Amino acid sequence: MIKLFTLEELSAFSADAVYKICLALDGYGFSEEDRQSFEGVDALLTAASFAVEDGDDVVLAAENEGYLALKAKLLEKLQLEPASVPAIAERIAQKHSGKADIDMRAHCLVPKGSVTHLTNDGLFSGFTTAVQNGSLTLMPLDFSRIDAVLDSFVDLLFAPHDDEPAQPQQAAPLIVTDGESGSDLLSPVMRMVETLQGNDRRLALALGSATQQILALQGSVEHLTEAVDFIDVSPDPEAPVDPDESQTAKVLREAKQAREDGGTDYGAAVSPVYEVETEEGTQYYAFAAVADSEGGKAKKVNTLNPDDVSLLPGHCLTVLCDTVCRKIDGDRTLSELGADDDKKGKKLSKGVIAIAAVILLAAILTPILLLNHFLHSGETTTDPSASLTDPSGYSATVPTSETTLPADNYVPAEPGATEVSAAPTTTVAPSTSGTFTFYVFGYGHGVGLSQHGAEYLSSLGWTYDQILANYYYGTTLVKGDTYPATINYAGTDYETVEYLASCLETEMSSAFSHEALKAQAVALYTFAKYNNFRLNADANAHGKTPSDMCRQVAQEVKNEGLYIAYQGKTALTPFHSISAGKTTSYYNVWGGSSLPYLNGGRPSYGDYNVSNFKSTYTISSTEFQAIVRQKLGIELSGDPATWITIQSHDQAISSDIGYVSKMTVGTREMTGNEFRGKVMEGKIRSHCFVLVYTPDSQPADTITTTAPTTSSFQ
Repeated sequence: MIKLFTLEELSAFSADAVYKICLALDGYGFSEEDRQSFEGVDALLTAASFAVEDGDDVVLAAENEGYLALKAKLLEKLQLEPASVPAIAERIAQKHSGKADIDMRAHCLVPKGSVTHLTNDGLFSGFTTAVQNGSLTLMPLDFSRIDAVLDSFVDLLFAPHDDEPAQPQQAAPLIVTDGESGSDLLSPVMRMVETLQGNDRRLALALGSATQQILALQGSVEHLTEAVDFIDVSPDPEAPVDPDESQTAKVLREAKQAREDGGTDYGAAVSPVYEVETEEGTQYYAFAAVADSEGGKAKKVNTLNPDDVSLLPGHCLTVLCDTVCRKIDGDRTLSELGADDDKKGKKLSKGVIAIAAVILLAAILTPILLLNHFLHSGETTTDPSASLTDPSGYSATVPTSETTLPADNYVPAEPGATEVSAAPTTTVAPSTSGTFTFYVFGYGHGVGLSQHGAEYLSSLGWTYDQILANYYYGTTLVKGDTYPATINYAGTDYETVEYLASCLETEMSSAFSHEALKAQAVALYTFAKYNNFRLNADANAHGKTPSDMCRQVAQEVKNEGLYIAYQGKTALTPFHSISAGKTTSYYNVWGGSSLPYLNGGRPSYGDYNVSNFKSTYTISSTEFQAIVRQKLGIELSGDPATWITIQSHDQAISSDIGYVSKMTVGTREMTGNEFRGKVMEGKIRSHCFVLVYTPDSQPADTITTTAPTTSSFQ
């Protein structure tokens, strides 16, 4: 069990860092009940020592002030042998050269044999170490440093262990013959091939009962065999077999062998399905492994439901495709930044493996389990019956039928995005200059359909109408409309199917699944119909030559005559790329009277898994002052910490962070979306953000944030 321990009295700045930790652990075997706070350090450390003795994986999070003293006392109380980490010293020297007031020894000290979690500047770096029957992690409650620590913490490697015993007997290898497997894999495989091709990389895939499914897609995925080599790594029947080789070691060995035999940048493999008896029942699981020249990583997918066993190989392949894409993106980012790749391929104890497994497993758990956890309190309905109603007379032509979108069968009705006031904190002392850092969640205005959220729901088996029901709650799906021959976009008439297909390719691309694309196509057509089929150039993205997939989906939507209505009239159907985990309301973005079906608060949990769900943007106070002067005609003066005030938001992320509905810049009041567009010109990806101001005249640890003075995790 993962437990989070902190002290009771925390600043708003630290409370928001606690929120980030909770967000990273939410649904990963962690709940709010597993977070505890203590009045003093002694009580905290005593509780931690008992917890690890009981086999728990404990995360200690402490504020910068007192962090080093707590670390020293922790090493002493638990009798952990200290060691100095050169990588921390190098990072501090690189980022803080010339500073003489840094206690280098204290910052570099960690328990011997632990895994280090480096911060961006090296200061207050964290670590994870095995202690007694569990594990212990220490990390700083620093809003600007916690991201790097959490990324490292969640990305612990599954390295094979010298002391790992032989694994339980494996179940018979499972060959999935479900006819739907190929279609489910099509989108992730296309995305992986596109990423490999676009970065001039090649992958060698070890052939097995699961990976044969990717090979079977060679006629459906363009450039598959140009980007992926399929390698037979079957062992020599006469070669000796190591009876003590663990399951993770075996799948990693196959991935590395495939890479070596294929002479490629990356190698990958998927294990057979294994089973083991646990206290909760029989657990079925399998591994997906990816290797490069520096080492390898194996991720585990499991289930306790025997009905889901046949899904495991397919889910492992999806995880494999995603891991390859993330690996390539990470390698490219490091190359562009000229950064050193701090490798963490150290051998981890069983306690560390356990905490890594809990975190990583939830990120790639089978869709059914994720669906139950995030979206339901009871049983789910996978095939809702459509209730037929009388045709709407609002359409230019009479539709043949109108089907109520089945939202009630999937997500309970919600009151929408509730606005709250935000009381800003103030600086300890006035400053004359500094930097503003925006910590941003999602991408786009956040109203209506989330494109990446739709893709996630599609991966769980949702159909396009169910996806639309989630994002346009309470609307109806009309069938049988006669589509016009053309749609006017930016003054030019385009053939309707070609227009929709081009928009699909430009907005999402054919790498998205069929159901997600179909949901988007219906929203696109409905939006055009709402605007009498005459759209400005900023209505949506358009212009790319569509793929066959996008043309097929557009033609399918036209043939069925689909659009969305509300109370007999064409609905307004905005859409965006990535939500902040929940959608926001029409009112929050554009003001006026909010539309009931765009009232916000619709869940979009898959967006959390998108690699750029969180982003940051930093700007100096001098540069910001110049931008405001140019864009708003306002001359900002005095302490920059007073220039920006968030007045209200919709709690999309937590009670402290949401889509900003009202804020002030100097003397000008505006919405968060206006600020994002008119002032920042899209440099921040969403108006769901928290703002941190760092004065130049004060130490970096003295921060001002516009977040409220209290924080709670939701």
